[in-house]
Amino acid sequence: MIRALIIDDEESGINTLSLLIARYEGQIRVVAKTTDAAEGIELIEDYRPDVVFLDISMPNMSGFELLNRVNYKDFKLVFTTAHEEYAIRAIKNKAFDYLLKPIDPGDFKQCMENLRQLAVSATPRPASKKMVELQVRDGIIYIRQSEIIRLEASRSYTEFHLDGGIRHVASRNLKEYEALLDESIFYRCHNSYIVNLQKVKKFVNHGGLFAQMSDGSMVDISKKQKDLFLERLKAL
Repeated sequence: MIRALIIDDEESGINTLSLLIARYEGQIRVVAKTTDAAEGIELIEDYRPDVVFLDISMPNMSGFELLNRVNYKDFKLVFTTAHEEYAIRAIKNKAFDYLLKPIDPGDFKQCMENLRQLAVSATPRPASKKMVELQVRDGIIYIRQSEIIRLEASRSYTEFHLDGGIRHVASRNLKEYEALLDESIFYRCHNSYIVNLQKVKKFVNHGGLFAQMSDGSMVDISKKQKDLFLERLKAL
């Protein structure tokens, strides 16, 4: 399913898109929406959506400025605006599509069809190597991904917690290791944590949101990641 995020300074714009998206239930769903551009940046980083519907003309920060500030960019960008003169600049920003307000249902249908075809024809991510190289102070350690319980960010370093109570500190950040892990079993449930879903023993929602792991540790789950985290567990 396509995961969508809507950023528009007008509630009416969000409502219109939400209603259009609701027509394609089972194909696409809105994971988050906001009228605040600054919050939109945080939502993109937290949710890592497949597509972002982004208004161009917003009072405190334009859609173009928002794109310059966001770090995570692995999503399809669909600009929404009432100003047709932005079309060329939108194309230069590698927009996947451009919807002119008021959004025509036919235009949205074509946008959805293009998104759907792209999702079907997308090249699957190459299977991750079973072994991960950990660069430590005195050399390189090789570990099997199946041994990893969780990863924790520690400034520019990453702590690996393995079966048997083994712990290693590697000299690369969490984001770098995230790209190397098997995405079918590993999930970044929080900015500071990646967990092996196969080693989650319990979901805890008392006093916060946590994943109890096979080693007894309790890992924080971001509120924004809760629903997808539970979906990923059910899909195992």
